[in-house]
Amino acid sequence: MASGQNLEIRPAPPDADLGALLALTLARLLPLEAGNRAGGVCEEGEWIAAAAIRGSLIVITNTRDTLLQPGQVLLFQEVGAYDLQAVSGCLCGAVQFRGELAGRLLGDCPPLTGGAAILRETVLALSVLENEHAPVDGAAASSRAYDLLVRLTRLSPEGPDVQGSPLAEAAAAIIREEFPFLEGLDELAERLEVSKPHLIRAFTRQTGIPPGKYITKVRIEYAKLLLSSEEASVTYAAEASGFANANYFAKVFRRETGMSPSEFLESAPRRREPGRHPGPPVW
Repeated sequence: MASGQNLEIRPAPPDADLGALLALTLARLLPLEAGNRAGGVCEEGEWIAAAAIRGSLIVITNTRDTLLQPGQVLLFQEVGAYDLQAVSGCLCGAVQFRGELAGRLLGDCPPLTGGAAILRETVLALSVLENEHAPVDGAAASSRAYDLLVRLTRLSPEGPDVQGSPLAEAAAAIIREEFPFLEGLDELAERLEVSKPHLIRAFTRQTGIPPGKYITKVRIEYAKLLLSSEEASVTYAAEASGFANANYFAKVFRRETGMSPSEFLESAPRRREPGRHPGPPVW
């Protein structure tokens, strides 16, 4: 998808029984210039997942304003109009759900770190289905909604404590937003216009974890989400998480988790459905 292109998907409604359980009503990706807004409406019984995919974003409802840093997702349920306002030039996303299962899985909570990449992947996967046959089948959209919600609810609201350090905050934002593409600390330091040793010292002093370790942690946690709730191979999980190849991924995964990706794949609960689309490796 081109960075300047709006993407809006309205799947067909699923059958009544499935719709009562979980339905995805709208999915959007929106590029916004600094200060610009995009509006939406949360209907009775709906939930919203709003994401700052690139750049910072303020989610504005009738009762609160919430700042999202790059990579974060906010889950909320509040009937009425809401706005997504760009703090800086940004790409934002929003997915709307309804149904009994959404209420069981979701709840108001602090912004979730790392969820924006998951939401973007879901919307782009839906766009592939729409290109194949519009509108997107309601049952397929519900399946995508379930995977998205499960993966989001497994995320922790806690990220590294970067408040008070502009350099650490900027580094963490880039890592959360672009972990699949980062080539390493040399690239990160160059983009932040500091030396690599200075970046390592500043980030570690503020967060208690070196930036390289944090990159690995974010990638492994995302790979675990893929292996747990997607019909994804080890090779796909490695590539989508930013590892150079499956062999190196397996080595790092074992070091971080104590088991191989294949062992994790076998032990993790997975939802399998005949004929379900696995989701393309899109970002």
